[in-house]
Amino acid sequence: MVNQIDREIGERLRRRRETLGLACAAVAKALGLDAQTIEAFERGERRLSARQLQQLCGVLDAPPSHFLVADDEVAPPDGRPSERDALLNDAHRLYRAFFQIQSPELRGVLADLAESFAKGGRSAELVEAAQMLRPASDLDSNIAQLRAFRQGPWSN
Repeated sequence: MVNQIDREIGERLRRRRETLGLACAAVAKALGLDAQTIEAFERGERRLSARQLQQLCGVLDAPPSHFLVADDEVAPPDGRPSERDALLNDAHRLYRAFFQIQSPELRGVLADLAESFAKGGRSAELVEAAQMLRPASDLDSNIAQLRAFRQGPWSN
């Protein structure tokens, strides 16, 4: 039996699909379903399984929280994404990128760095470590310095 939560998830699904300019048929094809099933999800007439939600997150490039978190904010009238949407988008990008990093040591460095920034760290060493992680940097040549930073004043 579907309920209000199913309708809210369906509405978020529809909004995300439309924001990306995707037709129901395109989403359905990517999931191996028919367009009527996607429309039923969007109307809240049919409940998504966890597997289907996971697949939708991939197709619609959004984290599960985009569909499951209560809307505490409303998008501004000018059509720009709300601060919450921007935060969720950045979190999703970080999540996807983090799991693509092959080096457990580098993942640890990044986690430590993020935790230090979250705690309000703004030391010169912390900023320098973050600058080494810019995409243009050669991480292989900086790995020794990153190891030193990990043991340094900003380590947890």
